[in-house]
Amino acid sequence: MEPGALLRAAREAAGISLRAMAERSYYSKAYLSLIETGQRPVPAGVAAAYERVLGTDLERLTVVARTPASVDTTALSGVAVMLAATRRIEDAAGAVAVLPAARGLSAMTEAFAREARTAQAQAAALASEVTQYRGWLEHAIGADVAARRSLGTAVSLAKESRDPDRVAHSLGFLGYVTVSAGNYDEVIALSDAALAVPGAHPIVTAYGRMRRAELLAAHGERSEAQRALAMADAAAEEADDIEPPTSMYWWSTGFAAVQRGGVLALLGHAAEAVEEATHGLAAMPTEHRESEWLASALRRIDPDMSST
Repeated sequence: MEPGALLRAAREAAGISLRAMAERSYYSKAYLSLIETGQRPVPAGVAAAYERVLGTDLERLTVVARTPASVDTTALSGVAVMLAATRRIEDAAGAVAVLPAARGLSAMTEAFAREARTAQAQAAALASEVTQYRGWLEHAIGADVAARRSLGTAVSLAKESRDPDRVAHSLGFLGYVTVSAGNYDEVIALSDAALAVPGAHPIVTAYGRMRRAELLAAHGERSEAQRALAMADAAAEEADDIEPPTSMYWWSTGFAAVQRGGVLALLGHAAEAVEEATHGLAAMPTEHRESEWLASALRRIDPDMSST
């Protein structure tokens, strides 16, 4: 990632417009635009101004962006903070608004994973998480070919990291977007692979089991879907009161209820589905209730359902 692009990604991750950055940094909007797009070099004064406004150690990130082999755990933590901020912005502004920043972060972290001399496993795990998020955003805007490519990369990176949560979660998301390609056997194989990962977090497993029930129900395999739903319910009960992994920031007991409502709707239990989803919606954090991804899930349960 070029230094100017890094400044832009950090600014966008903080939810600050270019106009606001110009006002706070005392540089012109046009000048900052040239820097962020790589048409002008990044002067030390501009980098310092961005650091002051954003409260981020951009100098360190700029160094490792130029020389990925030098990445360390401190730099990786800085990128993780930017990723978390980007996700919060997506909840409020939607996928289109944050996809450019996510693509930049993805390219940078993939370079870290390829070239890191130390913290290799951590670099691969973070790159998998960021690239999975990129794939999710691409899927959300309908770019499913790009999404499958990104998620395939996320799976490969997860395997390099040897992090069971990353492996299971990335396989599950690859299966999620592969549905659009119409290859049911491939989707089920990915679901099986995700659930077979040993040592995965209980919430990753609970999500994967409910997703499997949804896949079976959508394919009309009612008896197997009912059995899968019972297994998902048991997994969710086992995971109750356990903190989710950081990559599942969107998880809550309310979301689990909405997901379950989706399965019930596919099984033809419309009234029960709406009731389950309504209870789940009430239990979700306010910032999640305003997100595009929740609105999409609710529409699949009942076109008239709303998160507001």
